[in-house]
Amino acid sequence: MSQPVVTNPKPCRSLAVRLFSLLSIFLTRPFAMALAITAFATSAQAQSICSANGVQLQILGSGGPFGSGRASAGYLLWIDGQSRLMVDAGGGTFARFHEAGANLQDLELLALSHFHPDHSAELPALLWPQNGELTISGPSGSAEFPSVDAYLDGLLGPNGVFRVLNQRFDIDSVMIDVGSPATEVLSSDSMTISAKGVPHGDVPTLAYRVETSAGSIAFSSDQNGSDPSFTEFVQGVDVLVVHFAGNEDGSGRGDLHAKPSVWGKIASDANVGRLVLSHLMSNQNIENNVDALKQVWTGPLTIAEDLMCLEIK
Repeated sequence: MSQPVVTNPKPCRSLAVRLFSLLSIFLTRPFAMALAITAFATSAQAQSICSANGVQLQILGSGGPFGSGRASAGYLLWIDGQSRLMVDAGGGTFARFHEAGANLQDLELLALSHFHPDHSAELPALLWPQNGELTISGPSGSAEFPSVDAYLDGLLGPNGVFRVLNQRFDIDSVMIDVGSPATEVLSSDSMTISAKGVPHGDVPTLAYRVETSAGSIAFSSDQNGSDPSFTEFVQGVDVLVVHFAGNEDGSGRGDLHAKPSVWGKIASDANVGRLVLSHLMSNQNIENNVDALKQVWTGPLTIAEDLMCLEIK
């Protein structure tokens, strides 16, 4: 199994900033400003757009619910230059989606894991001012949380908050029962997507697995790692994106997020090709948590950054 190739846009952005500083010394301010902005946009765009060939996973948002300079959870799957799948739509993913050069009309599915705002709040922004058809999948509901159907009705229905979008889109919703075994969500020429409920406190939550001709990718979503059937669900995937929000010292909400060592055991037992750590929180000691993970997991590891691309071969 060849390893994914990682592209990180951040060094190019810092180069553009340094370029602006130098130009400011030698050029008039308006001209320097215009030239520096052009250099910034060109370098950032060149790095944030994935390859036109093959299959790439792009991180739209690598953060959690706290403002930390990262967008909240969101991911794109590119197949031969087209944005075919989006998983989650947390705060900030609207801007990242357009920075990445993605096209809403190319999406075969927008897959929502659950209805905490840092995973679902940007849907109206993504849709406005677009129009067309879109399939959206999500979990069944509970007393405290809506199902995907209730969520969409509350936002986009005839009496919804954003009912202005009602006439613009033909939305096809796919509701997955979080208590059922793994369920196929979509099967097309380019990919097959399945979903499975995972334990995330009292929040109905889905993990997703995607099979493509190039390889397989799974998204853990937020979960505490206590269900052994999840290990079976992600068995042998080439890339597993885990939401690395738990702390090894036990601080925080253990009923919501798995400890790093738990993720390490899951990845090892499932024979995962590569772990990608995302949903990083500003209130955690990431270095200590990564050290705890490495005590159990010795395979390839990537710490997610917004807009990075990982090629799946």
